[in-house]
Amino acid sequence: MNTLLTSADALWALLLVIFLPVLIIGAGEVQERLRQSDSSLEQPVATFRNWVLPLSALWILVVPIFDADSTGILSRGIATGTLIAITGAILQVVNYFTEQARARSKIPGTRGVPQLFMMVPRLVVVIVAGWLLFTAIWDVDLTGLFAALGVTSLIISLALQDTLSGLASGFLLLSDKPFEPGDWIEVNDIEGRVVDTNYRSSRIEDRNGDLIVIPNSVLAGATLVNYDQPARLHRVVVSLQVAYSNPPSNAVDMLLAAARATEGVLEDPPPKVRVVQIDDPLMGYDVHMWIDDYTISPRVKSDFGALVWYQSHRMDVPLPSPAYDLYHHDPIQEEADATLTIEDLADRIRRAPIFSELGDADIRELAGSAVDERFRRGESILPPNTVSRDIYVLWSGRARIALADVSDVFIELSDGDVFGVVSRPRDRAAAQEVIAVADCEVVRIDGTTAGAIASRNPVVADELNQLLASRNRRLDPLEASSEIDVPAATRVDALVVDDIDPGDGRSTS
Repeated sequence: MNTLLTSADALWALLLVIFLPVLIIGAGEVQERLRQSDSSLEQPVATFRNWVLPLSALWILVVPIFDADSTGILSRGIATGTLIAITGAILQVVNYFTEQARARSKIPGTRGVPQLFMMVPRLVVVIVAGWLLFTAIWDVDLTGLFAALGVTSLIISLALQDTLSGLASGFLLLSDKPFEPGDWIEVNDIEGRVVDTNYRSSRIEDRNGDLIVIPNSVLAGATLVNYDQPARLHRVVVSLQVAYSNPPSNAVDMLLAAARATEGVLEDPPPKVRVVQIDDPLMGYDVHMWIDDYTISPRVKSDFGALVWYQSHRMDVPLPSPAYDLYHHDPIQEEADATLTIEDLADRIRRAPIFSELGDADIRELAGSAVDERFRRGESILPPNTVSRDIYVLWSGRARIALADVSDVFIELSDGDVFGVVSRPRDRAAAQEVIAVADCEVVRIDGTTAGAIASRNPVVADELNQLLASRNRRLDPLEASSEIDVPAATRVDALVVDDIDPGDGRSTS
C-alpha cells in the first residue's frame, strides 16, 4: 500500500515538475501569437496561464503530495480560487464567441436583444459554477434552495407570462429574420416600413407617417408579407375598360404608351397588357407594370391613370364615360372634350404671333391639317432622338426645350410659342427634348402643309428660321460661337428636307 502511495505521489510530482512548466510555456506562446494578431482570445488564455495553472499546481502540491485534508479550509480555499479562475476564463471565451455571433448577425436598428442573448450563456456558466462551488467543494445542500427557486420561478412565470411570451417571440423573430429595418411589410392589414425591432415589439411607419408599435407576440402569430425580400421587384396591376369599338391593337398600344411614360415603371421587365374581358360595349384590359420600390405603387397607379386619359385623346382611343368621371372632376373638362372644329383650330393657330401675317385662307388650310393634343405635366411632347417634320403651337400650359443630357440649359415656352420643326442637322437635333412643364394643350400642324404655305409666305418662313436659329444658338454652345447661319438644307421654307428618310423623322401622336 505504501509503495502504491509512493508511486501515486511520484506521478503527481512528475505532473507538477514536468507537465506544468510545459503547459505554462505553451500557453505563453499561444498568448503571444494571439496578442500579435490582436485577438480577443488573448485574455482567456492569459487567465488560464496566470491563474488556473498556478492554482491547480498549488492544489496538487497541498492535497495529493502533502496529503492535506481535502475538506480543510486551506484545500477548499485553493479549490474555490481555482474554480473561480476557470469560471472567469470560460466567461471570457463565451463573451468572445457571442460577440462574434453578434457582429455577424447584427440587425441595424435593434436595441437590447443582442445584449440579452449574451447574458443567457453567461448566466448558465455562473449558475453551474455556483452549484459546483457549494455542492462539490463546500458540501452545502441546496435542495431546499432550488425548491424555493422553482416555486418562485413558477409564480414569476405566471405573473409575467405575457411579457415572457413577447420576449420569446422577439427572440424567434430576431433569429428567423423575416424582416429587417427598412423593409416594407404588411401584417394584419397594416402596411408600413420597419423602423426598429427590439425584444418586445417592432415599430412601423405607415404611409401617413404615423408610428405603429406592434408586439412581437402579435407578429409571431400573424401572416406577414415582406415586400422587400427576397427581391425588390414588384408587379402593379391596373384593370380598366375601353370602348368596344376600339380595335384591341390600338387599345394595347395606347395603354403601353401610358405605362412606359409613367415615372417609376421599369423598362425591364417591360409593361404588358392582357385582354381579360370581351363584352360589348366595353372591353377589359389588365396592365402589368413592374417597379423596384413598393412604396410608390399608389403614385404609379395614379400617374398611370392620368396618362391613360392623355394618351387616349392623342391616339384617338375613346374611354368610357366612367373613366372621365374617375380621373377628371373639373367642370371645364366638358368643354375640352368637345371635338374641335376647323374654326376652333384656326383661332388657336392665329394665337401664334409668328403666323399673324398669314391670311384667313392660309390659316384655315393649316387648321385643316392640324390636330389638338394634350400632355400631362412631365410628359415628353417630343422625346430625344425624335426629328419632327410638324409644327407645334402651344395653346395652353408651359413647356421647355432642353438638351437631353444637360439639365441647366433650356428654353421656356408659353402660350403661342412654336416648336418642333426641323431646323438643324439630324444628329444635333436628336439631343433636344420638349417637355411639358405644366399640363399642356398643343395644336400639331402637318409639316407638308406648313412647308407649302411657308414657300408662299417668305416673311413667315424667314421669321421661323430666325426664331429656330436663335434657339439653337442658346441651346448649343458650338452654335453660339459659330458665325454660320441656318444651313439652306434645313431652312423651314423647305420643311420636309430631302436628305432625311421618311422613317427617320416622325410626328408624335
